[in-house]
Amino acid sequence: MSTDVVVEVVAQLLDVDEEELTADRSLAAIAGWDSVNSLRVLVYLERELNVSLDYERFVAAQTVGDLAAITADAQRAGARP
Repeated sequence: MSTDVVVEVVAQLLDVDEEELTADRSLAAIAGWDSVNSLRVLVYLERELNVSLDYERFVAAQTVGDLAAITADAQRAGARP
């Protein structure tokens, strides 16, 4: 589920085709992925899922799958109070 959510959010915010966003897709290879848009993705995911994502892990992520794993971990840890 986390991969689907990440794919949907990245596709929507960066206006790219969801089919391009496989789990092993490099974030650097996604058109429009830059520091500003990565923060947009971070904030959107946190708000929509009501979680706090680990910022250090988020900026170190290399693939869509990495972002999905970070999101899944945050959801398992529980929602923000």
